[in-house]
Amino acid sequence: MASAPQHAHPRKGDRRDGSVYSPTSEIITAVQVALITGRPLLLAGPPGCGKSSLASFVARTLDFDYLEFVVTDESSPQDVLWNVDVISRLRDAQLAAGGEQLPPLSDYVDPGPLWWALDPASAGRRGAEETAEAGRPCGKPVHLKGYEPQGAGAVLLIDEIDKAESSFCNGLLVPLGSRQFYVTDINTLVANGGDRAPESPLVIITTNGERDLPDAFVRRCVVLAVEGPNAERLEEIVNLHFPAIADDVVLIERVQQLAQRFAKNDKEHASTAEFLDLVSVLLTLGSNADPQQWELIERLVVEKPSLRRDLFAAW
Repeated sequence: MASAPQHAHPRKGDRRDGSVYSPTSEIITAVQVALITGRPLLLAGPPGCGKSSLASFVARTLDFDYLEFVVTDESSPQDVLWNVDVISRLRDAQLAAGGEQLPPLSDYVDPGPLWWALDPASAGRRGAEETAEAGRPCGKPVHLKGYEPQGAGAVLLIDEIDKAESSFCNGLLVPLGSRQFYVTDINTLVANGGDRAPESPLVIITTNGERDLPDAFVRRCVVLAVEGPNAERLEEIVNLHFPAIADDVVLIERVQQLAQRFAKNDKEHASTAEFLDLVSVLLTLGSNADPQQWELIERLVVEKPSLRRDLFAAW
């Protein structure tokens, strides 16, 4: 297999570092409403329309901490709050049977992302009292490498909540609504505040619509339907990610043609990530790709649903 071009452009699709984003006026207003009301912001829309990447962008814009939790079909609501490392505790209990002292239960508590968002100071102590002897410290998870926020607040992304059963949403109704929860294992109340996050965290939740969410959960959120980008939005986003394209008239025209094509044809509608990948290939290959090769490239990168249908029919 031939090696990649030496001047290949960095990966742009599915970028989640928050450094580049083009929010619409609707998104800006929705974020403002969520910040004012303290309600979670629920973003609903097709995959690849930019829902998840908004959270890290808002965190950087506000200079807030950024935390995230990606939901799977095995996730439980407690995973967002806290867990106990029962394996380590069992191991240490066996050692303690030989005469060693068993550490306090708080040493085995692993704070979840909502705990870190509400009160990072107590999360760093694993819920132990400030006056207690120093136990096993807990390091805050890092989701944006090299990002060191200075603001006193946090943005928490709960991504693809529709992957889980409705019990996941129901289990988070009270913690997200009251911005507090009780850690039953160590009899500790976690509440918004502390010396690091006096502001109420902004919780951004995304759904692709694979499952209907409970009405009670939706009512507690600020809800915004995020549509797939039209041609104008695709061109705007491309210019943000590839500013050098403004100096090449030929590339600008090619990107405009592609944007118009995929915005008009629902069957070939590209997500933002897929379209950025396509432009990255275009910038790398330039005029070296002949029409037949470029047709294949478009099928590989964007036209995957129709390609799958054709393959299944052939088989």
